[in-house]
Amino acid sequence: MPRHESDAAARRTLVTVSVAAAITTMDITIVNVALAAIAADLSATLPQLQWTVNAYPLLFAALLLVGGSVSDRLGRRRIFVTGVVLFTVGSLLCGVAPDPGVLIAGRAVQGIGGALIFAPALPLLAAAYPGDRRNAAMGVFSATAAVSAAIAPLVGGVLVSSLGWRSIFLVNLLPGAFVLFGALRWLPASGRQPGRRLDLAGAVIGVLLLGAVNLAVISGADEGWTRPVTLVAAGVTVLTLVLFVVVERRVDDPMLQLPLFRIRAFTGVSVLSFLTRAVGFGTMPYLVLWLQGMLGYSPLQAGLQLSALSAAIVAGSLVVARLQHRYGTRAVVVTGFVGICVGYLLVARVGADSTWLVALPGLVLIGAGMGLLFAPLMGISVSVVPPQQAGMASGTANAFFPLGTAVGAAVFGAVLAGRVGAGLSDEAVRAAGVAGPTASEVRDLTAAGRFTDLPPEVETLARFAFVDGLTTVAWAAAGAAAVGAAVALATVPAGRDRRDSSAGRAPARVEGRRPDGGD
Repeated sequence: MPRHESDAAARRTLVTVSVAAAITTMDITIVNVALAAIAADLSATLPQLQWTVNAYPLLFAALLLVGGSVSDRLGRRRIFVTGVVLFTVGSLLCGVAPDPGVLIAGRAVQGIGGALIFAPALPLLAAAYPGDRRNAAMGVFSATAAVSAAIAPLVGGVLVSSLGWRSIFLVNLLPGAFVLFGALRWLPASGRQPGRRLDLAGAVIGVLLLGAVNLAVISGADEGWTRPVTLVAAGVTVLTLVLFVVVERRVDDPMLQLPLFRIRAFTGVSVLSFLTRAVGFGTMPYLVLWLQGMLGYSPLQAGLQLSALSAAIVAGSLVVARLQHRYGTRAVVVTGFVGICVGYLLVARVGADSTWLVALPGLVLIGAGMGLLFAPLMGISVSVVPPQQAGMASGTANAFFPLGTAVGAAVFGAVLAGRVGAGLSDEAVRAAGVAGPTASEVRDLTAAGRFTDLPPEVETLARFAFVDGLTTVAWAAAGAAAVGAAVALATVPAGRDRRDSSAGRAPARVEGRRPDGGD
């Protein structure tokens, strides 16, 4: 194929998978701003609203590993197209849902489709952009995904205010149709890898394992860490982890080649992918509560204020390929985590009487650091493993992104609630002269950012307690980012561009039995 035709085909692939990344990542967080409207329209209870939020990332994370492995075996375009169809159908189901049960089912279908879209996306890009151009393509893809997740509250606020809550789901239909057309028309077809069988036992156990991890984190944050459902989910996590390791070590053609984790760079990128989302998006719900609940901004205004973070993500993603070429991947990844760390230290300066401008420099640094991380981490995950296992590696590393968001939100939420509880003890609330709600109710209202529902006698105390919780969250996030910088120093290849693709490459024994087949 002539060079200009090859370039055009690569650009069409990039556009197709980037649009898919935008709609799938945006739906992780866009529903948050619509919960009040959903509750009023469908008479949804609090647990139903929680599952409306959680069903999508739960299935998304649980099926990413399976999607990557299956795409290696059955063909990446085939799995990608299946995911697009499922995601679009799930969006339609959500948009016309007559009751909360149908809405939750639609979110689950969306999650399955999103996983099947995202898992083969990176290997498709890696095949379209070999050599030096791969980093730039990964930068565009990662920027699209990261910015979509970051601006989701703003987009959701605009849609809910103007067209109603159903529009946040129905808006996916047009880009979904475009991605389906692009996938069928432009993505290269690929067949099954001959002689390879699907590891059904590993697939089922893998889904149960990641699902149990997500469920334990979600239920722990929502209902308490000692509640029966949380303890059962934690027990299932341990059991399925042991079963998964046993099964994957014994089958001839496993879904996940455990020796991949002997590759230091691959293990490192899995940990760093988790930390990136945990510190990048795990704190966002509490920043939004600060802006909307405590400072009194509308969802649209809060989204506009957080756009500084989104713009910084874009800026970082646009220059990351150039920085990798000049300074090497390790230096860029370490710099990204250091930027996030310093950013949270600046956010930790906010006080009870601070305006949102106090946090602005920190938000910019956090966004810039995130922009420097997404593309390099995605690139490493597929470049340090054998080509036949790129989909498996991509699915494994990408599973840590939504998992990191869920764990981060749960852990930082527990930190916030703990500090609020310490600042609003029973004695402190009684001393404030509150006659209406109990101390427990005051703590719940404060942690939820519902300051307008608080009695005037305790409002000042509640503001100090909430800010204490927010600054503690910022310090914890800064510490996690510092850990990320240390892990990057120890595990990320230091080479530049082409040398990154061989640094830490898997040894021959990790490769599959039939390296000649598939994509």
